[in-house]
Amino acid sequence: MAESDGLKDVFSLSLRYVKQETVGPAKRLAGFVAFGLVATVATGIGMVLVGLGLLRLLQTETGTAFSGHLDWFPYLITIVLLAAAAGAAVLKIGKRR
Repeated sequence: MAESDGLKDVFSLSLRYVKQETVGPAKRLAGFVAFGLVATVATGIGMVLVGLGLLRLLQTETGTAFSGHLDWFPYLITIVLLAAAAGAAVLKIGKRR
């Protein structure tokens, strides 16, 4: 009978240890992932709005500079600047401390 109690204690202790070392860190990690997803969505929406604002600025405030056969140029400028911002973000993410 004493042997059976010892096995139960070992099993119970092992189970508590596994829960402590796996479930706890997984819950904390889920918080970081949720924060990252919210930040990613907010940044994406922000960049779309910045891109639209820049495009609208180039189309309305440059007068006739981008009229006629150059009417596609504000789109190119906006795409290049947004791609540069995305590239800078990717480079920043990839750097190690």
